[in-house]
Amino acid sequence: MNNLRIYHNGLLLIFLLAVCSCVNDDSFFSVDSDNKKITSTIAMMTVFNDLKTKDLGLSERDICFSFKYPLVLGYNNDSTIQINNFEGLLSAIANQNRNFYLTGLQFPVQVAYQNKDVLSVIEKEEDFITVLKECQIPTFRNEIDTLFKQCFKFSYPVLLKDKNNKDTIVDNENSFDRFLQDNGNEYQPDFKFPVEVLVAPKFTATKVSSYYEFYEIINNCIGCPDTKFQIESLANNRYRFVLNFEVKDGYRLFFIINEKIHGEIIDGNPFEKLLAPGDYDICIKAITPDCLNGKEFCKKLKVEPACPEIIIDYEEISPQHTTYRFTPRVTMLNEDVTVSWYLNNTFVKDELLSVGYVDIELDQGTNTVCADLKTENCPDGVRSCAEVILR
Repeated sequence: MNNLRIYHNGLLLIFLLAVCSCVNDDSFFSVDSDNKKITSTIAMMTVFNDLKTKDLGLSERDICFSFKYPLVLGYNNDSTIQINNFEGLLSAIANQNRNFYLTGLQFPVQVAYQNKDVLSVIEKEEDFITVLKECQIPTFRNEIDTLFKQCFKFSYPVLLKDKNNKDTIVDNENSFDRFLQDNGNEYQPDFKFPVEVLVAPKFTATKVSSYYEFYEIINNCIGCPDTKFQIESLANNRYRFVLNFEVKDGYRLFFIINEKIHGEIIDGNPFEKLLAPGDYDICIKAITPDCLNGKEFCKKLKVEPACPEIIIDYEEISPQHTTYRFTPRVTMLNEDVTVSWYLNNTFVKDELLSVGYVDIELDQGTNTVCADLKTENCPDGVRSCAEVILR
């Protein structure tokens, strides 16, 4: 047994020496783990994965925050390492693999944000989550919420610890969704590994034994496109819709208004639509080879009435009968509509706008002649009046 322990420790020493040879001697070094309490933290692994997926030639000035060194980090085999600078941290992150990876650190640690002068003390997992949010780094929960069912599913049952550290068995997708909802938005899924994960696009069964391996799946996930779009307001309640993402071969895009499909978008080109006044939920749904269930991105749009302007010209055409001709001039309107004419609030007649005029016999005194019209974009109607005084 002692020989086995010596052999194991010897292998660990060889590995650490090999890792340390990649960087300056003072970047990091192995430390005695007996007196170092290491706390496992999902948020730390999220931070390190974020750095791993960036260009490892980046400077510490290029990231949102920096650690105050030294740091003591723990590996999955209970060994520890002291990190003395940013270069050493990047090297330790880069030299992880499925058999030897970082799982936690010794609290407390201090971080400094690039835009703040005050050091923040990190004493627990929740403090690390605050750092992620401050720096807009997606948490592990964010990744689960976004990529679950897109890039991976689970082979059930799955065992997790809830927010109260109680073991919970999840038997199906609905139970998993409900479990996340019951534990709140701040909860980070605490899996009891190993977990069998079904990885897209064919949802092939893959045994996942750690968060390090889980992040390998997340990092390789293509998933659903970020189907963002802009809405541009044109004249007369006409709107242009412009996609803000690359449309690749194999994409199918659908234009949805108030949960009803209004056609398929071809080639991702901008398109226009006339909308009547009202409140709308405008969505674009994308179905791709890597997003078979599709993903929707929606915006709310309130279309206000767009009423034309009516100007009434008039002239006397029969002095003996006090008959006047009223000619409406209408702006912002490209269609023929019915104009309703009134004399002193009494209905006279309806006449098509294309006729161009209406003749009305007036009385002595003050005559108020009004023209009303309604359009699809002006459902409540618009009125314009002219006052003619005969003495």
